[in-house]
Amino acid sequence: MKSIFIILVLLLLFSNNSYSQKSYGSDLSATVAIPTGPSSEYFKTGYGVLGGFYYEYESNWRFGLTLGFIRFGTNSTELNNYFQTRLPDGTEGTLDIDGSVSTIPILLSCKYVIPSSASTKFYGIIEGGLYTYWTQAKGKLVYTLPDPGEIPFDESQFTSEIGWDLGFGALFSVGENISIDASVRYHFVRNSGTIKIKYDNNPYDTYGGEEAVGTSHFVNIGIGANWNFDL
Repeated sequence: MKSIFIILVLLLLFSNNSYSQKSYGSDLSATVAIPTGPSSEYFKTGYGVLGGFYYEYESNWRFGLTLGFIRFGTNSTELNNYFQTRLPDGTEGTLDIDGSVSTIPILLSCKYVIPSSASTKFYGIIEGGLYTYWTQAKGKLVYTLPDPGEIPFDESQFTSEIGWDLGFGALFSVGENISIDASVRYHFVRNSGTIKIKYDNNPYDTYGGEEAVGTSHFVNIGIGANWNFDL
């Protein structure tokens, strides 16, 4: 699937180099993101921004770059319950965990705007590139049996994964060079940032010392502004 997507983008890019550029522009949207991948119940709805720059050709294709920042908080109740069930055999204790996963997408964008003389225009979009994840987790693990003790932790790390998204949207013209931009995208990420807990210094640990939960996909719904200028 990834190879097909890369080939498609390259073909679209190079097949359009004979078309004259029609315009250029930028867009910026506030977005709500809903986790949908495995273990998504451990994460809350995310919020952030997406924006980018593009060139539009006479063929109504727009090619550009999309950047963003979206932060997902953790569902602390579900997360603590999960790790509670994964305590090593022969131990008892409680966990108090809080954290977040933020994603910074850096994506090549390919958008087709359906030709229309109306003030509202619809489009389809496909993007692919790098998703950088910033994972933060803070809390403590308190053992009550067999040996009382407390293990605090405060972790922060960055990881990067390949991914892509597919979506559609509408442009509602409100001026000569500006439109309201509403869109929905589904993001497919190979793997994502995870919340990890290490059960350190425990002779009863039968889980290899670490457990983790994570989510791979999400839907984002955005609304913002699009600026478009003729060359």
